[in-house]
Amino acid sequence: MYKGIYITMTGMSMRENELSAISNNLANINTTGYKRQSFASQLYPILSGRPPQPNAIYQNARAQTYFGSQYIDKSQGNLRYTQNPLDLAIQGEGFFAVMQGNNVLYTREGSFTKDKENYLVTQTGLKVLDENNNPILLEGTKVEVAKDGTVIVDGNAVGRIKLVNLNNLRHVGHSLYDGVETDAETGQILQGWIESSNVNPISEMVQMIQAIRNFDFIQRATRNFDELAQRAVSEIARI
Repeated sequence: MYKGIYITMTGMSMRENELSAISNNLANINTTGYKRQSFASQLYPILSGRPPQPNAIYQNARAQTYFGSQYIDKSQGNLRYTQNPLDLAIQGEGFFAVMQGNNVLYTREGSFTKDKENYLVTQTGLKVLDENNNPILLEGTKVEVAKDGTVIVDGNAVGRIKLVNLNNLRHVGHSLYDGVETDAETGQILQGWIESSNVNPISEMVQMIQAIRNFDFIQRATRNFDELAQRAVSEIARI
């Protein structure tokens, strides 16, 4: 019975994580370049002959659920035409690289602007990087960006925007991500466009309702196990 309680408790923990991911997705429906988070989990039978998993919660339970992994859905969001020459969207795979302090982070949010020093920056002031991890200076009036990321200011090429693929992608806030660079991406950059969030609100609401129902079911099962345990203790004490 106590092992049953352990199992249902891990189930409730997973549903909480799932609801947290869904809530974050819904909060970022209108965030440019945001990629939805998804949460996957499964039942892990401890005594199935497989070696113990480090992420199993209750090692002594005969079979219990364990946390799976949160992953980022990198599918393309809808593209919207803005005519703004500093709005850039990635068609296909890849991420822009930006500098936050001493760290390089990544984003699909291409609603860029110029700072007071004429560097290409994000709306929050993070400098956009070129292929050599240097900021891109836009000293001039007419800015053109080719599909391969080459930046041309008043007819002169001033750099090429870095576009990379990533492994171990991790959301670090807003439309910023961390990850391990693998290689240059083959996606194309579209000038005058921005990419919307890839969150489908209807799908997220359906998942939220299902997760709440699952949580309620598991909570009732936990309560039943607890009542059985109390009844067993009472019977033993009576003997």
